[in-house]
Amino acid sequence: MYPLLAFSVISIAVILERAVFYLLSRALSVRMVEELVAHRKECGDWKAAAGRFAEKRKRVYFLPLVTAYFNAFDETPKLFEEHLFAHAKEIVMINERRLPVLASIAAIAPLFGLFGTVLGMIEVFQRLAALGGRADVALLSDGIWVALLTTAFGLFVAIPSLLAHHFFSRLVSGRSDCMELLITHLNILTGKTGAEN
Repeated sequence: MYPLLAFSVISIAVILERAVFYLLSRALSVRMVEELVAHRKECGDWKAAAGRFAEKRKRVYFLPLVTAYFNAFDETPKLFEEHLFAHAKEIVMINERRLPVLASIAAIAPLFGLFGTVLGMIEVFQRLAALGGRADVALLSDGIWVALLTTAFGLFVAIPSLLAHHFFSRLVSGRSDCMELLITHLNILTGKTGAEN
């Protein structure tokens, strides 16, 4: 039960940390793209516009990708693509941080619970054997329900961890799709060609 208790504390901490992270890191909306275009008209070039945009929108999780886009804007198509890919990969890794912990807990917690139940059942039958095989219903029922508690607690820890991992993974996947869409929009706005080839 003690390892399961530790797993539950870790799982709750990870879920809360990730939930706060995803709530605070906002998506780059169409309105923000329009704001970037407005800065471009004021500043005269895209790099200066991206710099001003970065100062105002520090909590937008696409911000490093927008900055990288304009920093590598004048590079060759191949270097431009590699530069964007590296920053997009970094953003995905930041968004996926600690999710493997939830997946591991979801997989291991039921096994720990089952292991505890098996140990409990072994103890019950050892006591039964010590009584010379005389069945004591009270002893059996008391020992079995106590042994099953670890399985129940293991599932209690695993199910929320699995649900949170699935939800957060889908969120990260959606953000990855949005990054591709963002690059397409920026290519259209700037007239950049060859970025996707």
